[in-house]
Amino acid sequence: MRVVGSVRTEGHSSGGNVAMQDFHQRTLSSSSTSTARLICFIAAGLVIIAGIPSMLIGAVAASTDWNSTSYGSPSPYERGEGAMVLPITLQHFTPNYISICGITAVAAAVMSSADSFLLSATTMFTTNIYQTIRSQASDKELRWVIRVSIVVVGLVGTSFTSLSSGVLVFWILGADLTYTIIFPQLVCVLFTDVSNGYGATTGFLVAVVLRVLCGEPLIGLPVILHFPHGILEDGVYIQTWPFKTICMLAVLVSILLVSYVFSVLFQKGILPEKWDVFKVKTQRTSPADGNRDDNDNTVSEPMLETNC
Repeated sequence: MRVVGSVRTEGHSSGGNVAMQDFHQRTLSSSSTSTARLICFIAAGLVIIAGIPSMLIGAVAASTDWNSTSYGSPSPYERGEGAMVLPITLQHFTPNYISICGITAVAAAVMSSADSFLLSATTMFTTNIYQTIRSQASDKELRWVIRVSIVVVGLVGTSFTSLSSGVLVFWILGADLTYTIIFPQLVCVLFTDVSNGYGATTGFLVAVVLRVLCGEPLIGLPVILHFPHGILEDGVYIQTWPFKTICMLAVLVSILLVSYVFSVLFQKGILPEKWDVFKVKTQRTSPADGNRDDNDNTVSEPMLETNC
C-alpha cells in the first residue's frame, strides 16, 4: 500500500509541477518556440537521471540494519524522520568530507528553488493582483511592492519550518493542489479553444470543493466524500481509489462543459451581452481573421524579447 501511495504521489507531483510558475518561466524566457520545446525534452530525461541517486539512497536506507550504525535503532522512518533520510544517510554512512559536500549541495539546491518560488510568487502577486487593483501604479511603486512581498513571503515560508510536520508536507500538498486545480486549467488553455473565464471559475470552485470533501490526512482534514474500498488505519480513513485524478478529471470536464454552455448562450443572444463579464462574445474571432493573423506573424519570432 505504501508503494502504491508513493507511485501516486510521484505521478501527482509530476503532473502538478508541469503547471507551476517556475517551469514556465524557463520556457517563456527561451529565444524561440523550438528552443523551449528542446529544453522541455532535455529536462524530462535529466529529471529521470537526477532521480536515480535519490532512489538508491532510499533503497539503502530501507534495507540497512540501523542498529549496527552510529544512528542506532529504531530506523529513521520509525522515529518519524523519514523526510530527513538523505542527510541522515550522508552523516552516518559516508566520510565527513563527503557528508559536508553532499549536505552543502542539497542546501544550494534548496536555496535555488526557494529563490525561484519567491520571485514567482511575488511577481504573480504584483502583476496579477496589485497592478490590477492599482493600474496607475508607477514602476517605483511596483518595485517596492515586489520587495515587500519578498520579505512577507520569505517570513511566512520560514515560519513553516518550525512546524513538526516539516516542509515536505507543504511541498507534497502544493504539488497535489496544483495537479488538481491548475493542471486542468493549463490543459484547457493550451489544447482547447472552448475554455473561457466562466469555465475556469467553475473549475476552480469544483476543484476546491471536491478536494476538501476528499480530505487530506497530511494536515488532518477529515474525509467526507468516501470512495469505495477505502481502509481505516489508526482511526484515519485512507482512500485507495485515485481520487486526486478523479477530482482533476471532474474539474477538466466542468471547465469544458461550462465554457461551452456560456459561449453558446452569449453567441446566440440567449443571455444579454451586458451580462458577459468575461467578454466571451467579443473574444471570439472568425477563422479568416485567425488565418490572417497567423500569416502576418513571423515564424521565427522569439516568444519573449531577451535582449538587454
